[in-house]
Amino acid sequence: MNLGLKIWIGLAAAASSLAVAGGAWAEELLGVRFGPNGDATRVVFDIAGAPVYSISGVETGEGRLIIDFADLSVGPADLKYRPGKGHIARYGFAARGDGGVRALFDFKKTARISKAFVLEPKDGVTKYRLVIDLQTADKQRFIASLPPQYPDLTAVIEQATAGSAPDVLLPPSPSQKEVALPPRQDPATQKRVVVIDAGHGGADPGAQGQSGTYEKNVTLAAALELAAILKKRGNYDVVLTRNSDAKLKPDQRETLARNAGANLFVSLHADAIAAKAVRGGSVYTLSTDGTARSAKLAKADGNYTVYDLDVAEYGEEVGGIMFDLAQGATHTGSSRFAEKLLENLAGKTPLLGRSHRTGDLRVLLAPDVPAVLFEMAFISNAKDEANLNSTVWRKRTMKAVADSIDQYFEEYGGQRFAENGAGGAN
Repeated sequence: MNLGLKIWIGLAAAASSLAVAGGAWAEELLGVRFGPNGDATRVVFDIAGAPVYSISGVETGEGRLIIDFADLSVGPADLKYRPGKGHIARYGFAARGDGGVRALFDFKKTARISKAFVLEPKDGVTKYRLVIDLQTADKQRFIASLPPQYPDLTAVIEQATAGSAPDVLLPPSPSQKEVALPPRQDPATQKRVVVIDAGHGGADPGAQGQSGTYEKNVTLAAALELAAILKKRGNYDVVLTRNSDAKLKPDQRETLARNAGANLFVSLHADAIAAKAVRGGSVYTLSTDGTARSAKLAKADGNYTVYDLDVAEYGEEVGGIMFDLAQGATHTGSSRFAEKLLENLAGKTPLLGRSHRTGDLRVLLAPDVPAVLFEMAFISNAKDEANLNSTVWRKRTMKAVADSIDQYFEEYGGQRFAENGAGGAN
């Protein structure tokens, strides 16, 4: 098993031994209680022993709240999803490979954290109580309510053992709201793997412009230009899904990206519509329906592997939790890059209104590779078609894409997500 995966996904305990053994703190979960009250819900963990924990979250579905405990003993029944109350649709626990435990709470209705604190035993109460108060909010306010935290549980443990532990140990920096794989080598020398996908190709020409331009040709020209820019910058291992007029199926593109050990997947396309006046680019990330389809396809194909690990080995319940976590991290990475891309494209090329869109697109279904589909322009619009054929426009626009890739990795790290195996056309 990949060591980075073991740390990231935190579920490498033997499937035959689901209960987590207590450690230095020997905290024991006594139960979880909910206090729903209109637009607010209180979540209370009853724990024997002072908890050492961190709080984070991801935007999966209506939102997911994640609490990582440094050392908590839970029973086998807790390692299964069960219904929640109030804002919580369901919740469950998963063993971490570092000896800790992760609690997962899927929102039925999105909420922000208004308070998080620990009540110590007193007045005849012999247990500790970790209290998290939730208030109805949108996803942006949910993510904003996740305060800065220690970068990982090792730092939490060091802080806790250095002296008296603070009342609340809160989550990582905004760039680490989801747990991420540690780099496999020194980040200063590590090259990120970027897979560039030229849409369509061969017998599949894609859309056609008013002047006869084929989508497959302009996507290939843009992909080659972007690859040349990235290779010149020297920070990337660039993989092209095709470097000639070849036809590939969407699932072949996804497989190639995963086998290449991609940190990022960028698929280039050109849109088309009957209304010839419509023009402008847009960026797609995977929709909620697409996320669900990804899980269904993985299960149907018997390929439940994420981050180099076959999560099916851990059983349907725990394996499903692990797969969900991988998808959540991937979705967050995709959305972050999409926003960076749109920021850099603004003023460089026309963009549609509401230019960040979501779709159930087969080419974006990999559960462990952040991915976007960039509809560069409407080939059905005469001006956009001219842009797509323009060397000047192509260089300017692909430089904006390359700048976005630089900024994404500078800000968010971009650890290697998928298995590093055979690549495609270079």
